Amino acid sequence: MHKRIGAPLFFMMFGLAAMSTAQAGERRCTFYEDPSADGNVFEPPRWPGSLTPGMYAQPGIVRAGRDDFYQFIAWRALAGMPLDAAAQERLRPFDPCWLTETSEHHGHNPHNDAALKHALEGWQTERLRGGGPKQAALAIAGKDSSVLNCPADAFRNATRTLGIRLTNYGADATLRDWVVGQDAVFANCAAPGAMPADAPAGAPDWLRMDRAYQQAAAHFYRGAYPEAAARFDAIAQDAASPWRAIAPYLAARADVRAASAADDGKADAALMASALKRLEPLADASTDTPLRTDARRLRQLILLRTAPAQVLARLDTELGSAAPSANIGQDVRDYSYAWRATAPAERGQLGYGAWLAVMRSARAANASPAEALRQWEATQQLPWLVAALTRATPQAPPPEALLTAAQALAPASPAYLTARYHLARLAASDAEAVAIVDAALALRPALGADDANAFKRIGLARARNLDDVGRFIVRSGVLPVRGEAPAAAMDVAAFLNTGLPLDMLATLAQQKNLPPKLRAELETVAWTRALPLARPDVATRLAPAIKARFAGSAPLVDQMLAEPNPALRRGISAMLLARYPGMVANVSPFIGYEADPTKFAHPIMRASNNLERSRENWWQVFAGGKPTYGKSVPAPAVPTFLAADAAATLRAERATLAALPSGTDYLAGLVMEHATREPRDARLPQALSMLIRAHGGDARGQYTAPMFKHLHKYFTRNEWAKRTPTHR
Repeated sequence: MHKRIGAPLFFMMFGLAAMSTAQAGERRCTFYEDPSADGNVFEPPRWPGSLTPGMYAQPGIVRAGRDDFYQFIAWRALAGMPLDAAAQERLRPFDPCWLTETSEHHGHNPHNDAALKHALEGWQTERLRGGGPKQAALAIAGKDSSVLNCPADAFRNATRTLGIRLTNYGADATLRDWVVGQDAVFANCAAPGAMPADAPAGAPDWLRMDRAYQQAAAHFYRGAYPEAAARFDAIAQDAASPWRAIAPYLAARADVRAASAADDGKADAALMASALKRLEPLADASTDTPLRTDARRLRQLILLRTAPAQVLARLDTELGSAAPSANIGQDVRDYSYAWRATAPAERGQLGYGAWLAVMRSARAANASPAEALRQWEATQQLPWLVAALTRATPQAPPPEALLTAAQALAPASPAYLTARYHLARLAASDAEAVAIVDAALALRPALGADDANAFKRIGLARARNLDDVGRFIVRSGVLPVRGEAPAAAMDVAAFLNTGLPLDMLATLAQQKNLPPKLRAELETVAWTRALPLARPDVATRLAPAIKARFAGSAPLVDQMLAEPNPALRRGISAMLLARYPGMVANVSPFIGYEADPTKFAHPIMRASNNLERSRENWWQVFAGGKPTYGKSVPAPAVPTFLAADAAATLRAERATLAALPSGTDYLAGLVMEHATREPRDARLPQALSMLIRAHGGDARGQYTAPMFKHLHKYFTRNEWAKRTPTHR
């Protein structure tokens, strides 16, 4: 008789989820996609920049359109059921911003997971101790695979099993045969490979039963799911096998894999039904074991595909209970899947599901103001108060009762900040809106960066004067995408680019309370705009700041300001801007600088234009153009605080800037105009060279060939001519 193992080894080749350890990681909310996507680095659209333990009870401003993960947390807090520390910890790995080495949307390879590497090392060490032969690095997934076929638990639990076998039987020839069989199992992780050989004649019962299990596992990993299921069924019929109890679960997993393998993405109904039949006895067992837990989770996965409304109704009750289950993280994600797959009429009958329909996004089904208001009037509950405020608009003011209820909330209420935000947004006057914003901002540092930025966005939209603008354009919590973070948020950039006449922009740029980076940005933008707007007075006003920022620019700046002839002054200005492409005419809400902007005029500029999405190649856009490095932002309305003459000036300046060609062509035209008058001006070569390369090798540009010819005709021996051997 074989020696019985002390406890069932449920986890040898298939690490069950209940036994998996949480992966180490960190929370990092940055853009995963190109920065020209909706939203910006100041206020990520789908997730909050921070998620502290306090936010589970005080969620800050609850906003429509946030990821369902955060909407669930907010809903629990608003409903008076904040999640405790244990539930928070179980949720953590499901946070969309939780970064681990296996997070695909962060661009990481799942095979770099530290837990997997540690499990592999443990397996290699134990197999050598068991007498296994040395082997090369083990391939665990195909080259392009983003999902591990053999996860860390597979190796971790094989290591545990081998340790038990070593303890019970010692490192003899039979155990070495076991190791060879297990090597064959893992050889199928990346692609179909060798199968474990049958147990040799006369092998002890324990090896014979383990080998049957190893062969079934190998068929599973190589994708032969029907064969794997049949073999697990046979194991389940072997009363002596230590794998008998887990075999039906693994056969069900094989059914699920097979059912999901269709090219059209549709699950095979018969196979799913077969898997459910195998799982029912395990999932409904009276004893709470890891096997029962995993059987229930697999059953939920199947029902998500076959009966999502049933799962949604059950999870709606469980997620709204005082003590959510240990699987709360997976349940929250499964709820989102089931919610999307369920008809609006059915989810509208649920507690959390109906609220989520209103708060999911501005375009979500059942998200009308009337529905949210009806729910609040019927329930008087905080979640619905928030939803009704969220869906209210200035064009359709909410009833006085709703505003009164929002005003009455105490600062300790989890809905307080949300209510203050919407009261400011819906305020009848700018003065009232700004007063609410200022009161909310006074709550800092308790007020988070995301929420402070949201209030400032309202404050900027309702600004009464330039002092208000100066206070509300300063944002916090900036997250860099490439190089430095941009100096301004999206709404700030739109306002600064099109919302103020040049005089006021220059005045704002010189406010001492602005952060140095934003101040330098505004000074440079106002300075650059002074050229196309023919405002030498503004250029004179800002000249000291420009000379201090752009090393080496002082001689040309002084020459430009001293030139009495407007045409010559315009030519010198164009040559100066061409030399220093860091002198930009638009505030960018997306991209910062990757290098010191004072050095852009040096030979780091490349004709291949590989810095296309960086501001080092600023010529692709001028004050009135559409940036190639980011999303076009519509011009805001003319600020209401502008006097009639200032508003008229702003409209005229907008028209002038909008009529400009691209910065490259604009400056090239001015420089060539100057070259016609002063063909041998020693200031020309560097400007011509920079502008030729600014075209990115496009020899068909209107000015490219003329500039190249002029450079090499009049400045053949000049260093900038040598640096520009071709116009392509």
